[in-house]
Amino acid sequence: MIYYVSHWDWVLHRSRSDIVKNLSNKFEICAIVPEGKFNLELKNSYKETINWNYDRKKIIDIYGIYRLRKILKTINQDDTLHIFTLKSLVLYILSSMILNKNYRVMVSITGLGYLFADTKIAKILRIFIKPILRLRINKVVDTLIFQNTDNQNIFTEFSNFKNNVELIVGSGIETNKLHLKKTFNKKLKVIYVGRLLKEKGIFEYSKIANNIKLKNNFEFYVAGELDPGNKSTISKEDFNNLKSTLQYLGNIDTFNDLHNYDILVSPSHHEGFSRVVLEGAYIGLYCIGNNIPGQKEIINNTECGELIDNNDIELYINSFEDIDKKIEMLDFEFTRNQIENNYSVNAISEKFEEIYR
Repeated sequence: MIYYVSHWDWVLHRSRSDIVKNLSNKFEICAIVPEGKFNLELKNSYKETINWNYDRKKIIDIYGIYRLRKILKTINQDDTLHIFTLKSLVLYILSSMILNKNYRVMVSITGLGYLFADTKIAKILRIFIKPILRLRINKVVDTLIFQNTDNQNIFTEFSNFKNNVELIVGSGIETNKLHLKKTFNKKLKVIYVGRLLKEKGIFEYSKIANNIKLKNNFEFYVAGELDPGNKSTISKEDFNNLKSTLQYLGNIDTFNDLHNYDILVSPSHHEGFSRVVLEGAYIGLYCIGNNIPGQKEIINNTECGELIDNNDIELYINSFEDIDKKIEMLDFEFTRNQIENNYSVNAISEKFEEIYR
């Protein structure tokens, strides 16, 4: 039995459900996850879902750690845990202390996230968490899976991890559900898709949009929601200002709605491997993103757009000049072939299967 473990149901639904379906005829995969709005979807994808009652709005939920410990006691020694996200790894390490069990454990670090943000709270957290990781990680984790080499280098040095390391770029996208857009709008529609977090670059996007829309023929949209469980989420006041200046969509279904837009802007501060840029590129949007690990590989390898160094607002604004000509030069067939061969759910599932075996 393989148990997928995450402190947030969205993580196990958004992309891992497709991987589970791909592997369901070869492995029995269950989910250990707090109940949330994707509970029904998870039950339809996983062999079993085990409710881990954890409050992700807290920096550390002590009772949630205790509850995970109780669940771990029921799992057989010869089963495998596949943990997703850095926060879930930390919670697992804390819950497994003094637990006399030795599972096979692998962890997908899907991004360094808030722990490595440049904030006072994050810096304090790193001081406390670093010695715990260094003391325990090599004893309780067999394999770490990273989505880019930069994250791998930073985290293995931080944690002093000495065991097996694998690189799997992303979690894959279901390419057969994403169809190429047929036409571009005369008045080009620009979109930001993601949680409304400072770390995702929502403030940079707002600056870009408010500068360009005053003098150019573009429409700017925001798709996503506040995330109260993340300390990087924007305030309600900032949210209201955002809605008053840009066209706010709430959450959108990227499979059915992303075709309506022409340009995707992703000024994220850090990424594991950007799923939304992959989806935008495969659909045929022109993608403009911050030149960071987890985005630069996609945009360079698929030739779907351009990268902006250091999230420079002026460079973003300049990138919109003659953008019609840039869009005309896109080679959609090349982009889609690159994604199908390297970043599809099928390609990623094969790599997961190899590690499991």
